[in-house]
Amino acid sequence: MIHYDLTKLTSLKYKVLGGIFLVFFLAISMVLYGVLTYQRDKIIQMNSHNSMQTGLTIVAGLSASMLQNDRKASMEIIKNMLATTNFSRISVLNKDGKIVMTSEPSLAGKVLDKNTDATCLICHESSATQRRSTAVITDGNQSYIRTTIAIDNKPACYGCHSKEKNIVGILFVDSSLDATNALLKEMTLRILLTAISVFLLGIFLVNFIVTHFLTKPLNALQTGFEKVGRGNFNYWVDVDCGGEISDMADSFNIMSRAIGRYVDEVKAKNTEVSTLYSIVQKISLTIEKKKLQEIMADLLCEVLQLDSVTLALPIEKQKNIFQILTKKTDDKRFYHSHVNINSDIPMSCLLTREDLLRWGEQDVTSFSFSNNGSNLLLSLQLKKMKVALISAQKPAGKKFSLSQQKFIPVLAHHMTISFANAQLYEMAITDELTALYTKRHFHNEIRRFEEEYLVKEKGFCVMMIDLDHFKEVNDTYGHPVGDLVLAQIGALLITNTRHGDVACRYGGEEFVVLLRGGDSCEAGKIAERVRKAVEEYVFTINEIHPFRKTISIGLACCPLHFGTVNEIIVAADTALYTAKSRGRNQVVMHTSPRMTD
Repeated sequence: MIHYDLTKLTSLKYKVLGGIFLVFFLAISMVLYGVLTYQRDKIIQMNSHNSMQTGLTIVAGLSASMLQNDRKASMEIIKNMLATTNFSRISVLNKDGKIVMTSEPSLAGKVLDKNTDATCLICHESSATQRRSTAVITDGNQSYIRTTIAIDNKPACYGCHSKEKNIVGILFVDSSLDATNALLKEMTLRILLTAISVFLLGIFLVNFIVTHFLTKPLNALQTGFEKVGRGNFNYWVDVDCGGEISDMADSFNIMSRAIGRYVDEVKAKNTEVSTLYSIVQKISLTIEKKKLQEIMADLLCEVLQLDSVTLALPIEKQKNIFQILTKKTDDKRFYHSHVNINSDIPMSCLLTREDLLRWGEQDVTSFSFSNNGSNLLLSLQLKKMKVALISAQKPAGKKFSLSQQKFIPVLAHHMTISFANAQLYEMAITDELTALYTKRHFHNEIRRFEEEYLVKEKGFCVMMIDLDHFKEVNDTYGHPVGDLVLAQIGALLITNTRHGDVACRYGGEEFVVLLRGGDSCEAGKIAERVRKAVEEYVFTINEIHPFRKTISIGLACCPLHFGTVNEIIVAADTALYTAKSRGRNQVVMHTSPRMTD
């Protein structure tokens, strides 16, 4: 059995979401890094530009006070500039690097060595010729932007400074980065909050999309695989996500239906083969037509789920007379009868007189169904030899399925062969003139009856029959007429004995019947029925005047009288001669009971 671990789909879902989170995290990190770096540089650039403009303004403002050498006025200007700008410190250095004016008193008089001082090295780190107008200075825990502006030596300054000098001083304008850093932090926080919100919303949307368009459809597909793996080929995978997975689901449904049909066909073929094997096995148990009839009736009821079935077999050399067997599914008994289509048909028989007449006229196809599909008429015929006519009826409200309809020709073929073989076998053990069994078959059957008695203690009786004054018929009308009389006597024996009884021609005008069961009273009733039937029968042969004949019957039963085959036959024959000596046309039961030890 195929088994799928449905937790793998959940793991796949988390892997997809984890991958998306990782990509999103990397993207956000790169965006933050790019934005913060760009914005920081941009802000520093803007501050530097502003500082430069303001510094030039400061230089212009200090020029007048410096020319007058008014240090107090210069400091006043510096303080005013600090009050009106966001600068944190303004300092003026002379050409030797000494701070001569500053907004921060602690720095006054401090000399900065451009080659050693950390705040100067950032601009003079490579060579004396390299200069930078702005730089980010870190002094302890404090960072600020320093804008450096050279105070040029102009003619107005020649009074105090030598005109050979190009620069008379340097202006330092320091702007704190605290506000910039605070702005960047706020920006970072806002971006992070926005990113987290977008991420959570994205995760929700991605989770919905992955669940609806990926894991849920795949889960449905896996459930379908599991159902199909367990043999449920009618399970339908319903996926409405569209795209490739929906196409996969459609393909899966088509595939499962195709597999289901193939499996059903294989099962049907397997069932058909098994059924045929069972049928062949059962019908091969016997070649006797009477027993084969019962086996066939049972098989038809079982295989086709019938309510009842009737089998009609023609009797050799007796036109319009059929041996009928009817079986109902809910009844274990078999109902046997001999039917002449010129007389009444038993009510239990599913065949009508018209069915039998049409079959005799070759007007019945191999098989046909009634309009409602609940009745079947099946003709078994081997070339021109009529084998059997079968009528089968389904229970009320039921009809023959398509598979049963397809199976009927195969079943009919095997039944035809079996019945044909049984008919050929019956012809071999049947007397050609009377259609009764031969003397040899009688001896075979009585030995079988004896074995049944010894094993199952089932008794039997022997009925010896002799036609009274038969020589007169031959002498008066000739042997051909005598043969016709014997043939009609055979027909009377067949129609007036039971289905399980064995009627045989013993020789000449003498007949013998093996009766099942050791009940002497029942045997006496059957014998009397046969005697009376012959007595009342009118023989009408050709142009001869109708006449009647009688028979004498001797009876002996096992184990009532004797226990061996020879003893029973002798006892019945003795009883027959007793009947003849007493005046003929009577039934005599052997009177001597069996002697026991």
